[in-house]
Amino acid sequence: MQNNQQKKGQYFHFGPFIYDVDAALEIIHKEPRPDRLQEIHVAVWALGVHKSPEENRQGKTIPLLVGNFDEEYARTQADLSVPLIFADLSTEGEKPGYMLIDGTHRLRRAFIEDVEKLPVYLLDKVESLRIRDVKFYR
Repeated sequence: MQNNQQKKGQYFHFGPFIYDVDAALEIIHKEPRPDRLQEIHVAVWALGVHKSPEENRQGKTIPLLVGNFDEEYARTQADLSVPLIFADLSTEGEKPGYMLIDGTHRLRRAFIEDVEKLPVYLLDKVESLRIRDVKFYR
C-alpha cells in the first residue's frame, strides 16, 4: 500500500493499522466469492453504537462513534441495503476474528430502527492484510 498521507479516499484507523476501504471494495467487486456476503445480527455487533456520541463521551463505554461520526447522517441517510465490511484480524493458525472497518453509520441506524440483521462482506485474512498499512504516530 502507498503512503496514506498522500492518498485520498476512505480509510479505517485502528491503533497503528490503517485499512483502505476503497481497496476492500475493489477486492469485493473484482474477486467475488459466494461465501463473502453474509448477515450479522445487529444486536450482537451493536456494542459501541448503542449509545449516541454524546452519551459515549459522558460514560464509560467502548465507543465506535468517535472522530468524524455524524449522528444526523446515521439517522437519516445511512443506506441499510449497502453491506458493511469486516476485516479478519486473526493471525496464522487462529480462527477468523472480524472487525468492522466500514459501516458504523449503517450499524448505528440499524440499531436505532431495531433492524434485526444487516448484510456484510467478509474479507479473509489474506485480503485483510492486502488492504492494511501500519502507521506509527509520534
